[in-house]
Amino acid sequence: MTETVPSEQLGQSEVASPDVSLREIDLEHLENVEDNREAVEFLVRLSAVPSAFWVQEFDQAYLQTPYTLKPPVHIDGDTLRITYLPRYAGELQGFFRFLGLIVRRSNQETHRTEEMHTSNAQERAKAEFRQALARIELPR
Repeated sequence: MTETVPSEQLGQSEVASPDVSLREIDLEHLENVEDNREAVEFLVRLSAVPSAFWVQEFDQAYLQTPYTLKPPVHIDGDTLRITYLPRYAGELQGFFRFLGLIVRRSNQETHRTEEMHTSNAQERAKAEFRQALARIELPR
């Protein structure tokens, strides 16, 4: 599905990941789906290309959060590719509210993880500095 980022790399960046949001629906892209003649694929542009970790959080939240109608959703760069059955068009607004919830949760979890790793890195740096201070011989 997507690449995962090793946890030791998560805290290496000083810059927090930007929040990702649903930006626009691409009304020009409506494609037939080979595997399901009743389905169409459409695209939703995101506000940014999410990090691999954010994608992992999104996939997990989407799979684990209960909702009555969960069509296949794949992230491709800054785009969600959604396979949907047009007969459920009346459910689209509710589905997009659900999708917005998943995007917000993914942002929150990504920021929490980044904060945790940043805090761990800061604590390690303080511990190393404390050890350096302990080795100092004060002049008499």
